[in-house]
Amino acid sequence: MADSLKMILAMALFFGAMYLYSWMPDILEARREKRREKLKLKKLANREAEKLELQKVLKEKTQSVEERRSKIREHFKWLEGMNKKINQINKEWNLTN
Repeated sequence: MADSLKMILAMALFFGAMYLYSWMPDILEARREKRREKLKLKKLANREAEKLELQKVLKEKTQSVEERRSKIREHFKWLEGMNKKINQINKEWNLTN
């Protein structure tokens, strides 16, 4: 009787192992798929964050370029004014001589 219980227990363990062995690839593939999905979502979130950061940097650069451009325009206006004054002084000087 004790031997038959041992035999039944061994067979149960054997069939249990076979059952797990048959389902193990599916379980592992499901885990891998979950891991891939997590990585994909993480990459997507990182990509979105990087995109926002790049947009922020681009906006800052364009703002600094616009500021520099306006300063250059002001400087050119000042130079044009100085050029007009110099031309006016030269005309007056040429009239007197």
